[in-house]
Amino acid sequence: MKSLKIAALTLVGALALSAPAKAFCLLGCEPTEADARKVFENVVKKKFDENAVVGNFKVDRFWRLDVEGAGHKGVEFYFTADVTFPKGAHLECKPEGGAVKEGCSASNYFSTTIQNQMIKDKQYIEPGKTLTFKDETRFDQGDGGWKGQDGNKY
Repeated sequence: MKSLKIAALTLVGALALSAPAKAFCLLGCEPTEADARKVFENVVKKKFDENAVVGNFKVDRFWRLDVEGAGHKGVEFYFTADVTFPKGAHLECKPEGGAVKEGCSASNYFSTTIQNQMIKDKQYIEPGKTLTFKDETRFDQGDGGWKGQDGNKY
């Protein structure tokens, strides 16, 4: 009987060490810094250029939210990230003679967030340029996980 208990505990221990942390997360687990980075990568590639490369990514602040009136919780990550654009972005928006083309923005503020000064028009980024984003991303808790601003569940 004692050897059976030892064998069972050994098996449970081995499974615990080999399984990802999220596998044991049944209720209330929150998104991680890695999840925030993934959301940012997905959104920056969709908004600017699929070839964008996210380098440094550092969470500056983390916030838990009780979304009033919506009946669910949220989590926000405020971060700084360096993004390199090997091929540039929205090359069709390159200003000519100082004039901004229709459907393009002259703003030098680059963001992926919905809450903070969202620029809706396309923004030109020259090839090879590295930009530093001081941005944020939010997750909303729902059935089956946390939904990121990229539309995916984490």
